[in-house]
Amino acid sequence: MPAVQLPAAAAIASLSPLIGARSSPVRFGALALFERLQSAEAEAGAAAASEEGAEEEGDADEPLPLRFLFGGAAQTVAGRRAAADGEAMVALDRLEELMGDAADAEARMLAWSAALALLAHARPTAAARVSAGWKHSGLPGFLNETLLPLLPLARPPPGSGAASLAAPTSLGESDPPPGAAEVAVAVFAALLSRVPALARHWYTSELSRAAHAAVARYTELHVTPALLRREAEAISAAPSSGDDFVVKASIGARSVTATYSYEGTYMQIVLRLDRAHPLRAVEVECTQRAGVSDARWRKWQRTISTMLLAQNGSLRDALALFKENVDRVFEGVEECPICYAIVHGTTRQLPKLSCRTCHNKFHAACLYKWFSSSQKSSCPLCQTAWG
Repeated sequence: MPAVQLPAAAAIASLSPLIGARSSPVRFGALALFERLQSAEAEAGAAAASEEGAEEEGDADEPLPLRFLFGGAAQTVAGRRAAADGEAMVALDRLEELMGDAADAEARMLAWSAALALLAHARPTAAARVSAGWKHSGLPGFLNETLLPLLPLARPPPGSGAASLAAPTSLGESDPPPGAAEVAVAVFAALLSRVPALARHWYTSELSRAAHAAVARYTELHVTPALLRREAEAISAAPSSGDDFVVKASIGARSVTATYSYEGTYMQIVLRLDRAHPLRAVEVECTQRAGVSDARWRKWQRTISTMLLAQNGSLRDALALFKENVDRVFEGVEECPICYAIVHGTTRQLPKLSCRTCHNKFHAACLYKWFSSSQKSSCPLCQTAWG
């Protein structure tokens, strides 16, 4: 007998209000099921996305509401907008309401867990735009009002290190449901893992001096070691890119080494991670190079440092994007004069829009942002009217 196929889209969305139910077991059970269904939906949608191959248009930095993450990688922005009109999608607005409800700490933490599960399976552009909205209006309030008071900064509970990096939704399967501190530990670790740039911004700009030191100490002792192990495992498990690009991680040295070679050009870069990674910036050092000028290396160093500082995701993802940029340099592709990268960090597009006067090429997302912020429709370089 064939398996019964659940209407995943409606089921996932309808679980959102249950995260705010009165009963804790119902909340945790809904969260666990939410994550399972979302993961299955995203896997099913990934194949469709690869066949579709459509790029998302518009300002890649314009914030989007949470409902636009729904559907994983399978839909373009236009498709998500159409889906968002359905009754099932309205339920996701309730999830966003719970994310801002300071009166119910448990529901708020579980709602953020569900949102992070959605974020993990979304297309890069949609994920970046939703998280952009969290940077100032959602995440700082959640961390300061709810998570920080519950984190056991002085006396972490036993096993709060590696165990804290388990998926927060897996806590929903424990019996009895975990306590507030245990949930806070898991959600904090998930935030540092999935949106490190946002967590870093909060750490550097939103905390008092005393809280700053306590959070750094807690992260160093109980989160960073597990994060480093996860990064090292991901790098080891990644498919080989061939002999021209080799990446190795050292947990003991808190470093990741990448070696790149191309037709007589050789370069070895080392990413040195802080004890409280990812709350502090990664240091980028070139330990060996041949056939790479000082000027070119400084430009590449700036590129990868910007990627690591501003973007969410893993170190492996950042290095893969850096390699793609360097590959394009040797193919003769020129960088976008606005962001100084060849492959756009969010849309993964090349600079394609060319000025008819100066012939410089720009990323569509960068140009869109330039037009919006400058309130001009002229070329950013030669100032000729664009058209």
